[in-house]
Amino acid sequence: MSGRKIIIAGGGVIGLSIAEQLLRRGITPIVLDRGVFAKEASWAGAGFLDLRSVARVGGALFELCKKSYDLFPEWTARLKKDSGVDPEYLNSGSYDTAFTEGEESAVRQMETNLKTFGLTGQWLSASKALTLEPYLSPQVRSVFSFEHTSQVNPPPLSRSLLKVLQNAKADLREFEQVDDFLLKGKQFLGVRTNKGVIDAEGIVIATGAWSASLAEKLGVRLVSKPYRGQVVMFRGQPKELKHIIFNTASSGITYLVPRLDGHIYAGSTLEDVGFDKSTTPEGLEKLKTGAVRLVPSLSQHLIEETWAGLRPGSIDGWPYLGAVPGLEGVWMATGHYTHGISLSAVTGQVMAQLINGERPSVDLTPFAINRTPHPASGL
Repeated sequence: MSGRKIIIAGGGVIGLSIAEQLLRRGITPIVLDRGVFAKEASWAGAGFLDLRSVARVGGALFELCKKSYDLFPEWTARLKKDSGVDPEYLNSGSYDTAFTEGEESAVRQMETNLKTFGLTGQWLSASKALTLEPYLSPQVRSVFSFEHTSQVNPPPLSRSLLKVLQNAKADLREFEQVDDFLLKGKQFLGVRTNKGVIDAEGIVIATGAWSASLAEKLGVRLVSKPYRGQVVMFRGQPKELKHIIFNTASSGITYLVPRLDGHIYAGSTLEDVGFDKSTTPEGLEKLKTGAVRLVPSLSQHLIEETWAGLRPGSIDGWPYLGAVPGLEGVWMATGHYTHGISLSAVTGQVMAQLINGERPSVDLTPFAINRTPHPASGL
């Protein structure tokens, strides 16, 4: 370790990924979390690594997601080797299902968007799709099969990152939050927390949905608010479903993510309700109905757990990545919205590169916190 210390405010998958990459560069990370590490959006997420939705947006957001997607196989293999904890990376591929002509038209538009970036899939008839996914609803009209969709399991991914950090004796502090910043002019010197003062050469604000209130203590206005996502977890059997299954209907988006152990993650609502993390009967019923529409046998499966998490929004659905203008030693890595797990690999890399004085592997200008909002929303 070098003598340089960097505080990371936020112990979710974004903060932990940055910490892991800083360690690889000989920089000591001090990771602080107001609660338990990786128990907010990181724990609640589906974990699918998706290029489908961002193909609609295109531009720098697509390139960032594609860079992250390409990093995951090697990154998770290294984490597994170094930690002994398997993040459960799997290139499962995805099925976009259509029950109606309107739904099929929407999927064809997505296919057109993907072709813009040289990514192609194939259409399957209902009979062919049912041969490959026997539990899929026989009412499905057609299916678009896309191989460039992968997944990780967020809780094991977080545990793997934490184990790597623990093995390297990184400074990990749960239930410690930043109450104030110590500055000399515009130069960052440290923080005052609920447990004392910490001196450091810099800080990364990576507190997810709570980043705006922390930035406010620096006099920085960050346009960000939380979006609630409710989740239903079914108990299934390993390999009961082989692909991640999506459906976009007039009632909303439903997706099913089959875990290696057989659990089937059904998500997710998208609600602007402030910091309310409670589940609702209406939200859970909507998810169950959407899941059973896709896979009718799920009506007979035990629902093992339900929960809700808060996604950190931004001014336009694109993340905030980079230095805070006008301050020395203060960086921002937040506002990832629905792309937090997907962007964790590249976020860790580019933020560590930036902090270490390297040229980031991705141009971060489009993700500046003082940017003009992008017309193509990432929401």
